[in-house]
Amino acid sequence: MLRPLARVLAMTQESVPGGQLRVGHAEREVVTTILQEAAADGRLQMDELEERLDVALQAKTYGELETLVADLSADLPWRSRRLAAAVVQGPPTPGFSREDPLRLDGGVSSEKRDGVWVVAPFLRISSGAGTVKLNCLQARPAAPVIEVEVVAGAGSVTIIVPDGWAANDDRLGKGMGSKSIKVSREPAPGAPLLVLYGNVGLGSLKVRPPSGRELRKITG
Repeated sequence: MLRPLARVLAMTQESVPGGQLRVGHAEREVVTTILQEAAADGRLQMDELEERLDVALQAKTYGELETLVADLSADLPWRSRRLAAAVVQGPPTPGFSREDPLRLDGGVSSEKRDGVWVVAPFLRISSGAGTVKLNCLQARPAAPVIEVEVVAGAGSVTIIVPDGWAANDDRLGKGMGSKSIKVSREPAPGAPLLVLYGNVGLGSLKVRPPSGRELRKITG
């Protein structure tokens, strides 16, 4: 279920890298097209479409435009360029375009992300026969929507998220494996949404809040 516009707009521009920069007619047109396509395939009701179009046509910044499509998992052409520039100068950073996702492979052993790190907008997780564990308690999301592709394997994937983060697994098949989503499907204002897709295969995937021990570890 999509969030009402008021809740979408409650996401601050500060949560969108470069959100204060000004936009022009071309950027507004991109978003209006996305909104019209969402209405055409049933993801937006007509009253929602009209409301969002009114805001899009008057939008002055990237932040205003991106909040309008944050719950539609839209592919915005300027996002990867701007986010990559915000994180690093020089060679492109993996994870800031759908064509070059951040790859996390368990193989026959393990892959882990912990502590302070940046959760890129595009992740590709393959457990293989091993394990992949992402601890996001001290992580910084680089976008309001994080696309997580899960590649079928026989191992396990665990994603630990802070309070307010959310996950949607509507596009994720489980094959002969299992999936367990123990967090909300709708993020709190300013928090990111993980959109999971692909297939678990013979393995398992779990998205969960932290345990008491994990919380104590970071708070001391």
